[in-house]
Amino acid sequence: MNPTPENLQHLANFLGQTLSPDPTARKGAEAQLNQAKVQPGYPLLLLRLVGASEPAAEIRLQGAIQLKNLINNHWIASESHDFSISDADKAAVKAEIVSASMSVPEKLQPFLSESLSTICNADFPLDQKWPELLPQLMSNLDSDNPAVLVATLKIIHAIAQKYVTASHTDELWAEIKAVLALHERLLRTHSSCLAMVQQQSGNKSILEVLFQTLELLARIFYDLNYQDIPEVFEDNLDVWMQGFHQLLNLPDSVKALFNDNEEKLSSLYQMQRAICEALHLYADKYIVIVDDADRGSRPDERPVFQKHLGTFVEDVWALLTHLGVQYQFDQLAAAAIRFLSSVLKGTHYTFFQPAHLQSIVNNVVVPGLRIRESDEEDFEDNPLEYMQRDLEGGVTDTRRGVTCELVNAMCIHFEAPTSQLCMTEIESALNQYQADNSKWKAKDAAIYLFIALAVKAETKAGGVVMINPHVDIVSYFQRYVLPDLQAVTAANVSKNPILMADLLKFLLIFRNQLPKEAYAVMFPILNVLLTSQDCIVHTYAACCLEKMLTVKDGDVPRVGRMELQPMLQPFLTNLFAALNHTASKENPHIMKCVMRMINVAQADVVAVAALLAGKLTEILSDLCKSFQQNIAPKNPAFHHYIFETLAGVIKQICVAGDANAVTAMEGML
Repeated sequence: MNPTPENLQHLANFLGQTLSPDPTARKGAEAQLNQAKVQPGYPLLLLRLVGASEPAAEIRLQGAIQLKNLINNHWIASESHDFSISDADKAAVKAEIVSASMSVPEKLQPFLSESLSTICNADFPLDQKWPELLPQLMSNLDSDNPAVLVATLKIIHAIAQKYVTASHTDELWAEIKAVLALHERLLRTHSSCLAMVQQQSGNKSILEVLFQTLELLARIFYDLNYQDIPEVFEDNLDVWMQGFHQLLNLPDSVKALFNDNEEKLSSLYQMQRAICEALHLYADKYIVIVDDADRGSRPDERPVFQKHLGTFVEDVWALLTHLGVQYQFDQLAAAAIRFLSSVLKGTHYTFFQPAHLQSIVNNVVVPGLRIRESDEEDFEDNPLEYMQRDLEGGVTDTRRGVTCELVNAMCIHFEAPTSQLCMTEIESALNQYQADNSKWKAKDAAIYLFIALAVKAETKAGGVVMINPHVDIVSYFQRYVLPDLQAVTAANVSKNPILMADLLKFLLIFRNQLPKEAYAVMFPILNVLLTSQDCIVHTYAACCLEKMLTVKDGDVPRVGRMELQPMLQPFLTNLFAALNHTASKENPHIMKCVMRMINVAQADVVAVAALLAGKLTEILSDLCKSFQQNIAPKNPAFHHYIFETLAGVIKQICVAGDANAVTAMEGML
């Protein structure tokens, strides 16, 4: 299948038909392409089409996607795929894909970069199957064309980013050493871009390209330094660090050119984010002050970065204090905060003085924990994603999450002063709320700050196991959490759901620390909250209830069969009713709570067996109907807990020995 104009036109026609709204035409074109992919010359034909200027943009995009998928699935022989690309076709693609990546539009470059990454993982530098690659990249790095330079750096990043996740082996280090042949040109490019930034400080269009180039260089720096600090980087670290320092301290006139984008992070801040991530890598892995006598026992540690550390603490600190709280700055803020957290946790915490702590709390912690409009929208419009982040440990990528990590880091070496500063802010926020209940956002921030301050260690299954001794959990609960929960009634259960979710999260996190007497008070309140129309509120109530049923005092469950029995039927009634809400149709947290109740209730299950069996079989019937319609379950965990619950019900009925109940259960099933 030679790349003739006729074949290129035929391929373009088929690719166009795959976008047709007519299913017959679309399926026919897909079948033709599926047959063509095994033909010799097809990979090169696809690559030529992507690089051609004549086909429409959507045709070239479809071709780039097809090429990426073809290389990902068939470059390496696999039992799961029906064929692999021939050596002749591989050689043809490798001969042209780098140059093609230089010339295609920016929208297509990610697909070719991913294809290159797949090829490099298989062929570079293994047995020198692609000896032409490095010389070609070196030549491109000498280009004066900014587009060629950016495209080349994207390719190098695509090659090197695997070093971040790969296990350290001799083969991997040999490959890294091969790529380090590019270092001299990378550093020269870095230095020339820094000079251009100063020369073109008022030209936004040129700065855009320069910042994109410098971002890629910082990412490649991260990739190549992740496994260890290579000697060439160690020898030239001062040059790299001076450049990073310059880029974190750009003039206000330059920053002003990049503050007009409200949708996404501008190229300037993307670059600074990449630099902060590189600094975090060094702060986390490579800074330490050790005696020479001790160095032999800690061979992986490097002192090379420590002389730059104080400078970058000031740089990153200044960056954070002037950074907006808008959503688009979150990833930059997260990278900067993680760097500071690493320094606070490490041996260089003495860079921070009490005045720094006060400023961090006032200018980073408090603003970082305030709820924003985007958070409120997420709570209302994406409740399942919100809960997954909040309940299942995904909050560390959010502004609030990394801010909580910063508070934890401050407490490692400065626990008493940090506690005092944070408690002052907490009291101030709570006083605002008590004076005016419409200022619920102040209490929301206070709860988050208190949780971050109080928790020193926790496990996912067992909850909090170590508490900051400078805070009083029970007193806080009694003064600021319980009164709001006791004010909940059937009439106002859905009022202010965000604050209610905060209160429930407090209860969930500190379930081990609250006295047993609090459980008896909370059970009726949780039962009311299960009736909330808000998906997050009734889910958090179910989570609280489920986790409280697992707490033990020594080896004795804090809530046993006798304590649960009076509330068993009301709880089950409201839990199953919550499943009727659209957002909770397959809510695994609710069904897990039902399962936990069955395990605790034991023989008391017999009294509610009819209710349980009826509800469970109804759900299973709907599941079977969905399978008949080829509709897969949205949440397998939900159905897992159904069967666990059903097994528990059957077990208790059989143990009770009531023949009539067993017969009735068999009839329902």
